[in-house]
Amino acid sequence: MDAVCLGMEWNVFLLKGIDGSIIASMPFLLKKKWGLKYICQPYLTQTNGIWIKPTEEKNECKRLDYEKKVFDYFIEKIETLKLNFFEQNFHHRITNWLPFHWKGYQQTTRYTYRITDLSDLEKVRENFSDAKKRHIKKAEKTLHVDDSLSPEAFYDFCCMTYKKKNDHNIVPKEIVISCVNAAKKNQKGKVIAIRDAENRIHSVLFVVWDKETAYYLIPATDPDYKTSGASSLIVWEAIKIAKNEANVRVFDFEGSMEENIEKSYRQYGSTQTPYFRIKKIKFWR
Repeated sequence: MDAVCLGMEWNVFLLKGIDGSIIASMPFLLKKKWGLKYICQPYLTQTNGIWIKPTEEKNECKRLDYEKKVFDYFIEKIETLKLNFFEQNFHHRITNWLPFHWKGYQQTTRYTYRITDLSDLEKVRENFSDAKKRHIKKAEKTLHVDDSLSPEAFYDFCCMTYKKKNDHNIVPKEIVISCVNAAKKNQKGKVIAIRDAENRIHSVLFVVWDKETAYYLIPATDPDYKTSGASSLIVWEAIKIAKNEANVRVFDFEGSMEENIEKSYRQYGSTQTPYFRIKKIKFWR
């Protein structure tokens, strides 16, 4: 949150058990603009929302009752902020949003794509579509991976590709640099590039990870080289990094609701995974 909320105000609500240990939390970015106060998703953050410490409770009724008490606690905390607008993407493990529905919140289902078992890379690659396998095989003959790109050079390349596509939705430079530096410092991410024999960059990617999952966070491919196979090769290289360097079991494509991007992600043999966007608007406050 420090990295993605650079220069902005973030906080966290905590729920503690009788022994003082944290049993649930809700980090959030609080913003104020034009006299309005609201909570929204930080840059480069697919999900945050509520985290609940895993419970060994097997009884479904008791488990749901426990979840309701936790959610009611955080809903009450949210209401004390007297917000005009609230929007957060909850982690896919949160499958019950009824307590929010009962308090007037709305829900939209969104999707990410995840490869859930990286233990056997040969099997992972075998599950790619025939088209993806051809693209990777073609790219491996003439292209190579490079991890020496600086955060600034990475950002400049991303901006160049966005401009060529007439896309102006680039994340602010200071946020990207902050995230790349934080990931490197904590050994939780790296920037990789795909280059040709003339050292020209075809594609770049910023991949990050935690203890369980690696995330395909910021990709960019030069439209001039869209047929070189670099965009497919860089995914394969990132998956190998997730398995061999990050030592995680899951690779998350960070989702997309755009039809052409969704099609590409599922061609890697990934599993469609829903998650909830929870929202509430109160402009009359």
